[in-house]
Amino acid sequence: MKKLAPSLIAIAVTLSLYNNSSYAIDLPKAAISNNPQCLIGVPRFDRPLVNGDINSLPVNAEANQLEVFYPNIAVYKGDVLIEQGNRTVQADKVTIDTQDNNNRAVTLEGDITYQDNLIQLKGDNASMNLNNNDANMIPSQYQLVNRLGRGNADQMKLEKNRYVILKNGSYTSCPVDDSTWNIKGTTVIHDNEEQLLEVWNAVFSIGKVPVLYSPYLQLPTGNKRRSGLLMPNLGYDSIDGIDFSMPIYWNIAPNYDATFTPRALQNRGVQLQTEFRYLNELGLGTFAFDWLQHDSKYNEDRSNHVNGNNYDDNNHRWLFHWKNEELINYNWRFYADTTRVSDNQYLTNLNSKYASQTAGYLTQFYKIAYNDENWDINLGYRHFQPFHSELKNSLYQTEPQLDMSYYNNDLGPFKFRTFSQISHFLTSGEDKPKAWRAHVEPTLNYTLTNSWSSLTTEAGFMATHYNQDRIDKEIYKDLDKTVNRFLPKFSIDGKVIFERDVSFIDGYTQTLEPRVKYIYIPYRNQSNIGAYDSTVLQSDYIGLFRDQPYSGLDRIASTNKISTGVTTRFYDNNKVEKFNLSIGQITYFTKSKTSEHNNDLDENSDTGSITWASDNFWRISDDIIFRSGVQYDTRIDTISLANTIFEYRPSGDKLMQLSYRYANRNYIDVVDKNPSYRGYKQNISQAGIMTAWPLSQTVSAVGSYYYDVKLKQTADSFVGLHYSDCCWGMTVQYGRKLTDWDNISRKSKYENKLSINFELQGLGNNRDTKAKMLNFGKLPYTTTFE
Repeated sequence: MKKLAPSLIAIAVTLSLYNNSSYAIDLPKAAISNNPQCLIGVPRFDRPLVNGDINSLPVNAEANQLEVFYPNIAVYKGDVLIEQGNRTVQADKVTIDTQDNNNRAVTLEGDITYQDNLIQLKGDNASMNLNNNDANMIPSQYQLVNRLGRGNADQMKLEKNRYVILKNGSYTSCPVDDSTWNIKGTTVIHDNEEQLLEVWNAVFSIGKVPVLYSPYLQLPTGNKRRSGLLMPNLGYDSIDGIDFSMPIYWNIAPNYDATFTPRALQNRGVQLQTEFRYLNELGLGTFAFDWLQHDSKYNEDRSNHVNGNNYDDNNHRWLFHWKNEELINYNWRFYADTTRVSDNQYLTNLNSKYASQTAGYLTQFYKIAYNDENWDINLGYRHFQPFHSELKNSLYQTEPQLDMSYYNNDLGPFKFRTFSQISHFLTSGEDKPKAWRAHVEPTLNYTLTNSWSSLTTEAGFMATHYNQDRIDKEIYKDLDKTVNRFLPKFSIDGKVIFERDVSFIDGYTQTLEPRVKYIYIPYRNQSNIGAYDSTVLQSDYIGLFRDQPYSGLDRIASTNKISTGVTTRFYDNNKVEKFNLSIGQITYFTKSKTSEHNNDLDENSDTGSITWASDNFWRISDDIIFRSGVQYDTRIDTISLANTIFEYRPSGDKLMQLSYRYANRNYIDVVDKNPSYRGYKQNISQAGIMTAWPLSQTVSAVGSYYYDVKLKQTADSFVGLHYSDCCWGMTVQYGRKLTDWDNISRKSKYENKLSINFELQGLGNNRDTKAKMLNFGKLPYTTTFE
């Protein structure tokens, strides 16, 4: 590896000159001109831009001396300045010959400077055609206007006010008096309109040392998307060894593009990553397919049972992703979001920007929908690909599911809504039941509202029919083949907003917003129904006012409760919310249940105050924000969930974020029924810090550290340095992240990763480097300011 690494680093440096501006959708455009120091000595065009036919505009000339040979020749001498539209010419001597109206010629001599809104040229001798603005200069120097990009040549031609053609010319985007790198060629053509540089017999040099020869190069000089090679990526980690990828971009059309990325992993093999994106009148979407023919490391790990028996029987490794959002016409739309991989170790070993292994499964979802003024109809198909064999037999897919909602708001003060659903539940577990479920839920709503209060009353019923099949009575002795469930419901929800001027803070306004909601749903024993799509929902402050503590429809808990809460907010003179605090609770008048015991927590539940929740937001200043949330459950007599985050962001390139999160193990066990994890789960108690900070004008540091207080170990950490001057840049990043749990040693597994990336400034940078660095770890940056 010691011999291979320097070679790949050299390749990365030299090939980075192919960097292209490629992404058309939702990516920031980085402009080196954001640093004014880089533009010192760069010519500027500050006059109003003249559009249209410039050749028809009058020519203004100034000089110390003028000789006219009537009627067609004029000679200007001494400090000559000629202006026409966007063009200016300065020289010691200028001869204008207009004998031929179709070929009006200008000859320039001595200390010549030509400039328009695109380019500045300098030389000793030049000629120009005033009819088409073509020019020829010997010898010459050029500098792009208002942006970096310069060079020299033995001879330079300017054609059609668009092309700059150099003979034995050079190009660099380094600032004036900096020659860190340059490209020389026998012929160099710069297309100002397409923002493109073409070089024949190109030699790329770092300083005065040639490092790469190519018979032809095509380089972007602006933000236009161009086909070609993108920035290479070079990294190293403790498992895969050296990781090198070279993206190739194909700009098919303004609304279609594709990227092909050969990726060489030292200990695995060669992978091909592909992505195709489209944007048309119907919608937008992305296709992606990755292929690895033979993974040496994966086959070795499978033979040695490194991760136990959690391997699939596959010879090749691949990933498929398709995301599509399409508006077929005014009423119909189609949506798809599907990702599949060849095996359950794929995302752990090879990573992907399309999915994460932390969810435990991948989803394949398709939906066709119809909407009009009164109807919302969705027909969907949802399939799961779990990463663990325990989940494989327990996750239920809906194949298909039909949702229908009907709205009628023309009943005077009342609003009527009917929600209906038909679902077919399947799972891979041979001993698991399958089911058809039909549900209908009409609701009548009456709302009174004004500027400071509202009162909403709802009444309706829920009727559900189950047809359950493949019931093994030895395992599921309580399940019935056919079940009909009927539940009425009633709720009343009231809110009031009080407002006052704050006496102790000048210019501030405070609100006090109490809220009370009562819900009644009678009890029905649902132990004869399988749990196909129901799980316990989080009871944060907003969750206190949900009708149900469960998702889905399989578990509808009896409810005779009142949810109470209050929120206070502080606004400044500009009506910007500076602070809010919410606190509330749920009080049950009768025990909530779906059967004898809904879950482990309900074994301790009865009536009275069950759940407390609080949320807080504090904008300490324009640069500092604090958020927190706490949930207390009397059934376990302790805090069930808590989180807090503090962020200081004084500018776009300065960031510091402190965070903490907590989850009680008893609460986790209720939410996650996977039996393979329940044996060693503990309270989650993790503290973290993430920062991005400039150390100087050219060097920035980025890093994060997350520590598990309960397990006394690192959960995720990385540190990186980014160097960027006006000419080139480099990123070095090292991280250690937790990847898995070893059931035998009872210890966490980690992976160490080193990444090195190079960039040349001014060649169409297409992304914020520091933002990319913040996503290096397993826990990427999420802003608190939004």
